[in-house]
Amino acid sequence: EDGIRDRDVTGVQTCALPICREAWKGNVLSIGLAAGFLEPLESTSIHLVQMGIAHLLTMFPSAGFQEAEIAEYNRILQREYEWVRDFIILHYKATERTDTPFWNYCRTMDVPETLTQRMELFRNHGRVFREGNELFTKVSWLQVMHGQRIAPQSYHPLADVLSDAEIDKYLDEVSGVIDACADYMPTHAQFIADHCAAGTQS
Repeated sequence: EDGIRDRDVTGVQTCALPICREAWKGNVLSIGLAAGFLEPLESTSIHLVQMGIAHLLTMFPSAGFQEAEIAEYNRILQREYEWVRDFIILHYKATERTDTPFWNYCRTMDVPETLTQRMELFRNHGRVFREGNELFTKVSWLQVMHGQRIAPQSYHPLADVLSDAEIDKYLDEVSGVIDACADYMPTHAQFIADHCAAGTQS
């Protein structure tokens, strides 16, 4: 078991967030919160339970327990937790807030090398990669990094293949699809009135 310790920067009691390095050991398997806990910012606990079960089915022994299968299961599950960990940490590391010691610490704290690499790739040319079958897609990473105002210093050179007119046309088409979908959908108030207004439930 290896703890990720939260530094006491706000007067709140520190806590260790454990992740089992060997979720499968011998004839014992830890699933879900028994295998590790991550801050629930993205509500990933159910996903990690499902991945623990799915990877077990892949490695399920016919008889006995072979160390090679156990080691591979532990390696894969560790990566599942690390992918989620990095995505959650990004929300804090990329903050622009300077109003409290907590946010100043988050903004300047050391982060895993895997997250540093992702952030640098995006800063350089706006590149986003998805590793294997990790939970969060390229769109998710883009939304957080762009939304937290991590600005790429340049862009992919293939973008120069298209003329400004072609890019404008493409963006207009995307905007048109979004507008058409939004116009078709009811407003929030209309949906509530039609489906779940107060006093209408039996």
